[in-house]
Amino acid sequence: MLRQAMLPCCFQNPLRRRSPTSWVLLGLALSRLASTFVGTVAPVQPRAKWPWHEAESKVRLLSGVQTLQSNVRTLSQASLQFQISELFKAALLAAASDLQGAALDPLVATADPRFGDYQCNNAMSLFKQSKQQGGKDGWKSPRDVGQAIKDALPAEAAELFEEVNVAPQGFITVKLKTSWMQEQMGELFEHELQLRTSSPQRIVIDYSSPNIAKEMHVGHLRSTILGDTVANLFSYLGHDVVRLNHVGDWGTQFGMLLEYMRRKDALDGEASMVSDLQQFYRSAKQAFDEDEDFRKSAQTNVVELQGGSDWARTAWNRICEASRKEFDLVYQRLNIEGLQERGESFYNEMLPDVVEDLQRKNLVTESDGALCVFTNVSETPLIIQKADGGFGYDSTDCAAVRHRVQDEKAQRVIYVIDNGQELHMRMVFSAAEKAGWLEGQKRLDFMGFGLVQGQDGKKFKTRSGDVVRLRDLLDEAAARSEAELRKRAEAAQRDIDAQKEEQLKKDAESIGVAAVKYFDLRQNRNSDYRFSYDQMLDPKGNTAVYVLYAYARIAGVLRRAEHDVSSLSSSDLVLTEPSERALALRLMRLPEVLTQLEDDLLPSRLVDHIYALATDFTTFYTECFVIGSEQEKSRLVLLEVVRRQLAQCLGFLRIQPFEQL
Repeated sequence: MLRQAMLPCCFQNPLRRRSPTSWVLLGLALSRLASTFVGTVAPVQPRAKWPWHEAESKVRLLSGVQTLQSNVRTLSQASLQFQISELFKAALLAAASDLQGAALDPLVATADPRFGDYQCNNAMSLFKQSKQQGGKDGWKSPRDVGQAIKDALPAEAAELFEEVNVAPQGFITVKLKTSWMQEQMGELFEHELQLRTSSPQRIVIDYSSPNIAKEMHVGHLRSTILGDTVANLFSYLGHDVVRLNHVGDWGTQFGMLLEYMRRKDALDGEASMVSDLQQFYRSAKQAFDEDEDFRKSAQTNVVELQGGSDWARTAWNRICEASRKEFDLVYQRLNIEGLQERGESFYNEMLPDVVEDLQRKNLVTESDGALCVFTNVSETPLIIQKADGGFGYDSTDCAAVRHRVQDEKAQRVIYVIDNGQELHMRMVFSAAEKAGWLEGQKRLDFMGFGLVQGQDGKKFKTRSGDVVRLRDLLDEAAARSEAELRKRAEAAQRDIDAQKEEQLKKDAESIGVAAVKYFDLRQNRNSDYRFSYDQMLDPKGNTAVYVLYAYARIAGVLRRAEHDVSSLSSSDLVLTEPSERALALRLMRLPEVLTQLEDDLLPSRLVDHIYALATDFTTFYTECFVIGSEQEKSRLVLLEVVRRQLAQCLGFLRIQPFEQL
């Protein structure tokens, strides 16, 4: 059977932020600064086990058995790429500051492992600039420029770099000192690192956003888990995150639905299941299109609902409550927490004031009786008030922006919405900027995403042509996971009693949901992708199953080893093999991954890192014996650091790793 590991404590409760114990410790880039770590020493309470953990498990979290010194570092301080860039920045200033208009921002990137760890790519462009200005003494080729930059590196670079080489094209590659990397891994094993953003902000993240009276479908998958992953990361980094669910709970469709339910005597008593409401909505839409009397009654219902009529509001609340219960079932399966519902209806009372605000700022133009705002994005205007005096999505979204930046005091608002809504949201952003709502360096981000497609490359639908319900999608993933687990049990000739049967189903659910989430998050969010159960459950590809298996293998090694992790120390660690060094380097690159993600909002970067870490571990495990080897203690220390970082990264995705598969 499977035993599931405990998620890091900072992900158990979104309202209780604790610093995790499983992050890569880089410290400052220079070893002369590594000895200056200062932190608060405090005992860390042992973490409770999940109910299905075996008591005899030897896998323990280091934080549960010893006192850890806490090291708080900003992402830039912890980023190895940033620290190397600072060294090259000093060298560029020394070597080329006399060039007029020279671009001296260091261009540092990861290098081809055959040649080094990182490389600086400024030499070629500086050589071209030099030629345009008549040349510079000694700079006869890009290689000469690269050599000049290398020679200008500050003395501290010798403490970090083992090799610095210049290619004929001027590229400068550096290889880190293995001894320095070893020190950093030892620090990480012994101490707790808290990564923090250098500029903490209050950030509103708008994601998920299903429609009331309709079931969540596959289209809501991406918004929900993309938004949740970014919210988890930002919360960890020290941002004040507000998670908002902008549900569709207002508008003409409710007038139709209320009228249909009233005629069917379905308004009183307990609200129907959302599947029933969805069928009601389809029938109501048909009646609205075909029956003039029905249409007039539905329009009257909208007026009564917006006006606060008791019967309309009571029925509407029942519909909303039924939908919330259905949504919560899906959120529980996806492990989504802390999401506050704030639907379209929340902004209803604000709409007249928003219109007046835009009018006072001379941004409103009347067109055929409607009030419009023209933007810098499209020739088509936003209609902030219809000719009949009603309001639509344009006015609601403008009100939402204003409320979030003025009332919520958000410095950054992130909208996790499908790419089809980008033009509309860009228009809203433009209107907000013209209205002056974004003064004070407030930032609005459109975090768009592509479609989930079937294997035919078309929009993912059922055989009957309906949109795939998210609940059904998760059910199918869990069922396939269960079938695979049963095959494993049969192959191992293990009997499954009632207790193990119950556990098997729970494990299948966890693996199935993890596979769906990981497969989606690994895609570049801007692109469409083809949904495939076979690919997402492949134990050999870039999947949650592969990563979970890697984690379980690490836990198994630690469990079987003669030496308990709690008895080891950083002095036991020695990096001797190339695969050990590669694994350590991968661990040290996490902060730069998070730095990029914080800006460009691409969670696939984090998933790429998780997969690379798992594959680097697999290479190490294939090439290096652990249990029974002379380096057993050293390699156990390294594996414990890998295990913690894998658990931490999976925690951002809200995927719980297994200690045993």
